[in-house]
Amino acid sequence: MDPIIEQIRAFNRFYMPSMHLLGDHYLGSEYSVTEARVFFEIYENEGCNAAHIAQEMNIDKSYLSRILKGHEEKGYLRRERSAADSRSYCLYLTDAGRARAEEFIGKSNQEIGQVIQSLSPEEKEQLSQALVTIVKILSKERERL
Repeated sequence: MDPIIEQIRAFNRFYMPSMHLLGDHYLGSEYSVTEARVFFEIYENEGCNAAHIAQEMNIDKSYLSRILKGHEEKGYLRRERSAADSRSYCLYLTDAGRARAEEFIGKSNQEIGQVIQSLSPEEKEQLSQALVTIVKILSKERERL
């Protein structure tokens, strides 16, 4: 096996559990990571449509549709028919949905802060630069696809 593939897989095996991204209860909530991430996508891209979310998250549109329906039924989001394309809906968080998204963001920031709290400023800078490099390299590949 290619050594870089082994390194990426080893990193994923380390990272996913250390950030509590495995399982069905993201940050102690009733939501999976994917379901919670949908809140964030709408929070960051107010008025986006489902196609945008499916592309950004690389998830199945029918699975996303079920997630959106569940969030809507719980009063966390609302849909408005798009003025540009009547077949499409723009997605907006309700006040309760915005509060839920902000709760997830706050808890996630707190957990990450706990993970890196013992790092020195130099180590934090190294980590920051490594993450920037990873995103930069993998974003170039993503754009090629």
